[in-house]
Amino acid sequence: MNNQIILTNDYECVKSELIAEFGANNLRFIERDEILLDDAKEAVREAYIAEKNLKIIVLKGDKFGIEAQNSLLLILEESPKNIAFILVAPAKNIFLPTICSRMFIKTKFNKTAPIQINLNFTRLTLMEIMQFLDEKIAAERIGEFGKTELKATISVIFRQSLAQGVKFSEKELEFIKKLAVLADLNAKAHSVLTPLLLMIERKNR
Repeated sequence: MNNQIILTNDYECVKSELIAEFGANNLRFIERDEILLDDAKEAVREAYIAEKNLKIIVLKGDKFGIEAQNSLLLILEESPKNIAFILVAPAKNIFLPTICSRMFIKTKFNKTAPIQINLNFTRLTLMEIMQFLDEKIAAERIGEFGKTELKATISVIFRQSLAQGVKFSEKELEFIKKLAVLADLNAKAHSVLTPLLLMIERKNR
């Protein structure tokens, strides 16, 4: 994997996608309003801890200090074996040209406000699951909840669960990926959302 800069206005979405793709155990997150020199040094120290498998160091900041960026230059150019860096920020002009020239740049901007689901996933009840499913099934029947909305709902449930402190195993992450594939194949809402929500509910018993 190449070192990357990800430009985004929705860091939580990017974070959840990284966890789903690579697994929480393979990621190290350094999250600040501004990435300073000490944060960069912490990232460099982490990079030199030998790993057998890929380890991705994610630095997220609304700003990146010049000293911090300069201290990262060498390791971004010649990263240790099995180490990759991802720098996450809201705009490209935050970074020095020397940083940008060393990294692949991706953009992930949400054009619409993210969906909010008013459920507490750490105390989810069967009654709440039934009510939620009934709402989605009713919307599906009148054409207001299709494949696009179902895929977005899966993503939001996953992100909000993580944000509320729900932990997923690698096996559970794979299961969520399979549910997303089913949604993309036009599966009905109840056949995808029911097992997802029941899995989360069982984790909190």
